Amino acid sequence: MKPDKILEELYALAKSLGYSVHREPGAFKGGACIVREQKHIIINKSMPLEASSVILARALCQLDVEGMFIKPAVREIIDRERKWALLNPDVMFELDGAKEVQE
Repeated sequence: MKPDKILEELYALAKSLGYSVHREPGAFKGGACIVREQKHIIINKSMPLEASSVILARALCQLDVEGMFIKPAVREIIDRERKWALLNPDVMFELDGAKEVQE
């Protein structure tokens, strides 16, 4: 599957789980957050598609996607990032324990 199609599928999966995905400029890689009870995944706009897919998959790998139909190529990247997260817990964020940002 081509990188743009994988990213498109990851966007659709995030949306089905209640997250909006935004590509924004800035000095960051990306991640998930909750602002005013709305769930967001932010990805640096300057990242190539493959890196954007990794950031998005890394956020989604922490969510319950079992039982959902996910195309094999997309499930593969989510599973790969889940394994990476287990081996590198010190660089992962916790979605379950995410604190809401108050403005």
